[in-house]
Amino acid sequence: MNSDGKKHSESFDASEVVELLRHIEERLAAAWVEGDRSFIEQILADDWSVTDLTGRVLKKAEVLEEAFGSKDRQIVSMRIDEISVRPFEAWAIVTGRTHAAGEYKGEVGEVTLRFTDVFANRNGNWQVVASQATLTNQ
Repeated sequence: MNSDGKKHSESFDASEVVELLRHIEERLAAAWVEGDRSFIEQILADDWSVTDLTGRVLKKAEVLEEAFGSKDRQIVSMRIDEISVRPFEAWAIVTGRTHAAGEYKGEVGEVTLRFTDVFANRNGNWQVVASQATLTNQ
C-alpha cells in the first residue's frame, strides 16, 4: 500500500486499511487547505456525491467547481479528529469530525461538522464514493 490509496493485493488486512484510510482522510483535509485539486480528484471517485450540511446533494464536478472555479471560497484551516474506520473487505465506512475555518464572499467563519465517507477499493485504489456532512456544535 502507498499513500495515494493504492493496494495491489486482493486481500485486505483490516489494520492496514484502517491506517491507510485515516491517512487519506488527513491528507484530504490538508489538500482542501492547500488547494491540491489533483489529490482530491484522485481520491474522490468520478461517481462520488455528497449530501452537504444544507441537505444539497452535489456531484464531484459541482463540488470541484465551487472549490476551485471561483475565489469566493477560501479554506484557511481544516483538521479532523474522532476518526473511526470500519473496513469491510473492498469497502469501508469512515466517520469523524471536521473543524474548518475560512472565508466565503468576504465573510469569515468557522464550522464543525460530523462526516461519513464511504470508501470502495476499485482496481487496487481506495476512493471515496459517497459522503455526508452534518453541522454540529461539538
